[in-house]
Amino acid sequence: MKSCCIILMALLLPVQRWTATVTGRILDRESKPMAGAEVIYTNVGIVDRNDQRITEGTGKVYKIRTDKQGKFSLIGVQYGVYRIEVTAADGSHVYSGRRNVGDPENKEVEAQNKLDIDLSTAESNLAEPGAETNLAAGKKKTKEQLELIRQENSNSVKINRLIVQLHGALDVKDWPVATDVLEQLIALDANRWEFYQNLGTIQANLTHYQDAVKSFAKGVEVAEKMLANAADPVQSKTNISELLISEGDAYNRMGKLDEAIARYTKAAGIAPKPAMAHYHACNALSNNGKTEAAIEACRQSVADDPSQWESYQVLGGAQKTLGKSEDALETYVKGVAAARKMLEEQPDSGRAKTGMGQMLNSEGNLLVYLKRYDEAIPVFNQAADSSPYPAMPLFNLCATYYNLKRAQEAVDTCDRALAADPTMADAYYIKASMLFGQGKVEQGRFAAPAGTMEALNKYLEYAPFGAHANDVRSMIDRLNSEAETSYKPHKK
Repeated sequence: MKSCCIILMALLLPVQRWTATVTGRILDRESKPMAGAEVIYTNVGIVDRNDQRITEGTGKVYKIRTDKQGKFSLIGVQYGVYRIEVTAADGSHVYSGRRNVGDPENKEVEAQNKLDIDLSTAESNLAEPGAETNLAAGKKKTKEQLELIRQENSNSVKINRLIVQLHGALDVKDWPVATDVLEQLIALDANRWEFYQNLGTIQANLTHYQDAVKSFAKGVEVAEKMLANAADPVQSKTNISELLISEGDAYNRMGKLDEAIARYTKAAGIAPKPAMAHYHACNALSNNGKTEAAIEACRQSVADDPSQWESYQVLGGAQKTLGKSEDALETYVKGVAAARKMLEEQPDSGRAKTGMGQMLNSEGNLLVYLKRYDEAIPVFNQAADSSPYPAMPLFNLCATYYNLKRAQEAVDTCDRALAADPTMADAYYIKASMLFGQGKVEQGRFAAPAGTMEALNKYLEYAPFGAHANDVRSMIDRLNSEAETSYKPHKK
């Protein structure tokens, strides 16, 4: 009878529960319910109820997705310490943290069985993958602080959406839409120099140079403020330098050379690699007739970075303008070598190939001017091989053969030039002249080799009022008339 009472008492004792119900709600960065988010609880620790020590967890995983209201409820979660991961419906990670799931009536161990996440009030680092944090932890924020964080997070979402729109507008070159989007981005975050840079670039492309100057200047101002705390000061200085160069370019296109040079000079002063700033100064000075100053700026650019072929090209042109032919020739040779080396490293660099062709053509012209014809001939051939417009170096080669009175080579090379550009009138003139010079009197008429009349007519077709038009017409008249002879029959 006694044992029966013991059994009865045992049955009347409350059943010990070791599981809990975990609930929560997930709100996005705009404080809207995050529907379809996956919430994962992974057991990483067991709390000893006697001495509160934490031992290794079981690894058991509980998964659930939020409903339309962003809510979820997990039933039967074993007590313990859990690593929590939350992933949005699109697969992006939004939260990591740790919580203790336990008995809410046990005062010795704090139970955190409710998980409310409002990403609109979370600092950005709390949502980074792998961040072991707890939104409920830390110093409690004031209502004003929470509202500020919420506003920043909401702006972040809007900025990301606008950036997607911006890329779409840029891809199709829809400048009005791109401009409008950038202005919205600046209104949301006025401390992003990249926004000002993009806006200024679009304005410059639309020839709105005054507006571009303002945008680039504002970008410089913002970037300079951030320089003191920059994670990468070298890159930040490079960014500032590029903004200043762009601002200088806009001033230059407005005809304000002094303001442009001031920006290039400042850019060179802050840039870790000032070659490009000096190059822009060199180019602007050269285009504005400041040849001696251009030469000095170009030399600075070459000294800063001898591998950049662009500076040699402008320097050679400036030296040629001042009549320093030998100096210009030496500069072009170095520039061609720099461009050729760049092409070895970057075979797809069309710009370097074009620059090399232009410098080779200039080099060939200088050699002709210096009457070093035999050296000029292979240089023109090289220029034709790398030039996007081979007709020009081929015409120059044709003219060189003409001056050397090498008729057949002149005709053949003019034909090559005309194959590249059938509208090149001067090539028709030289070809016709060389063929006409081989003409002779046959049966009382002046006859020229085949192709002469065709070349003469082609010249007039493409240059009816050209420099050689009168000479061409004289040759045509002679081909169409009887030849004059010294013999005249006696009158009876």
